Amino acid sequence: MTQNSRPTPTSAKPEHGLGSFLIVLMPIMLAFSLSQFFRSAQALLAGPLREQLAVTPEQLGLISGSFHFAFALMQIPVGVLLDRYGPRLTNGFLTMVTVAGVFIFANAQSVLGLMAGQAVIGVGCSAAFMSALVLAARWTAPEKFAAASGLIVSFSLMGVLASATPLATLVEAYGWRAVYYGLAGIALIAVVLDFILVRDNPPGHATHAQRGESVGDVLRGMVSVWSNRQVWLLSGVAFFSYPTILTVRGLWGGPYLHDVFDLGAVEVGNILLVMTIGMIIGPPTYGQLSRMMPDNTHGLIVFAVLVGAVACLLQAFVGPMGTGIAMVLMLLHGFLGSSATLNYAASRKAVPEHQIGRALTTINLATFGGLFVLQGIAGLIVGHYEADPDTGYKAMFVFLGCGLAVAGISFWIGTRRRGQ
Repeated sequence: MTQNSRPTPTSAKPEHGLGSFLIVLMPIMLAFSLSQFFRSAQALLAGPLREQLAVTPEQLGLISGSFHFAFALMQIPVGVLLDRYGPRLTNGFLTMVTVAGVFIFANAQSVLGLMAGQAVIGVGCSAAFMSALVLAARWTAPEKFAAASGLIVSFSLMGVLASATPLATLVEAYGWRAVYYGLAGIALIAVVLDFILVRDNPPGHATHAQRGESVGDVLRGMVSVWSNRQVWLLSGVAFFSYPTILTVRGLWGGPYLHDVFDLGAVEVGNILLVMTIGMIIGPPTYGQLSRMMPDNTHGLIVFAVLVGAVACLLQAFVGPMGTGIAMVLMLLHGFLGSSATLNYAASRKAVPEHQIGRALTTINLATFGGLFVLQGIAGLIVGHYEADPDTGYKAMFVFLGCGLAVAGISFWIGTRRRGQ
């Protein structure tokens, strides 16, 4: 693709204060934390939805999957919008859509209404994570990107923490609809802060001097990203790695703990909170390991994915022996699955700077496409064994473990074959 000449990496990353970057990042981090909350809340809402609206396991999978399907569909447009208009406008306007989706979900009286609300929320949340990563790519040095992205994910998981015990407590006290009305207000605050505080680039960044892309440029850029072998290999891992832990943490972990161990909502929330702690510890750990071993990112990915596969199989056959064992294994799931941040760091290195948005959103497309597929299949498995939930959840964890194993082995073979 023809591009105007760009400054050297040194001039593209001028000196600026960490405080300035954090202020710019804060509104988008609030939107990202809300996104993490909404994609994880179904694990705690499953009980109330089953009781109040007679939602079946298969329908729960469709409701949660609606968020991820809409989210995934938006990733290619979001990548183009981020590269063309920047994080501030892209995330700001889409977060307005989130507010509308939360109101639709809170007022839903049927499965179709719940699905519609989740889908609109998914569209609204689709730019938050990618906007944060694009800001990190523009405001930090390339060698610090993995660590910065790990810290971004860790901070955003405050939203996942809120969707555990705090959500269970609030739902028991006020009902899930009232909680969602409050969340709509928080999302509206995120919109206002976005337009006031977010700045797409530090002063003097290369993007300031870069011309806008034509439609032909956009299409050629997408072809360039999609034909990149590194991006394809990373997308294959992304389809299984993070989707596996979100299938557990975001949806089926709650019903699993309730049906197998007969735990109440707050007890379920406490164990999911422990799993979330693993998810929070993981990203900065992998970010630091990536900085210490910059040439072995692929080895870290393979290790985490394959050990995660073993953890899923242990959850299937050993986890039901006791809540303590199940909790430890879910903590391990959270820690290992958060290695997915390495996929974004590796994809950022695989393309030129003006294609970063499209590369990151391609990985995100694979991630949330995987979420839609894995959560749907998990719902079918659990629903098939509804009369014998122990067997159903065992089969679900075996399915997830085998998927991770295939993804990890395929990535290992694919990278070794080209000596990468």
